[in-house]
Amino acid sequence: MAICGICGGKYDERAYQVMVPELRASFDKVDCAERALKQHRRQTKRPELEEALLSEVERLREELRERPRV
Repeated sequence: MAICGICGGKYDERAYQVMVPELRASFDKVDCAERALKQHRRQTKRPELEEALLSEVERLREELRERPRV
């Protein structure tokens, strides 16, 4: 018996499972697979956004340093 990582439900992998290749995981229900995929995508996008924001902040700091003071 396998245990779903989302809902904790037990299921027989040999009888039925929902495969999500992107996660390299299986789930007992389509709903659980969708939830896991959404969570994964939110988590993987966040570092890119954070990196982009930090880069923009640094660019603005440099721009302010280069401006002549009045």
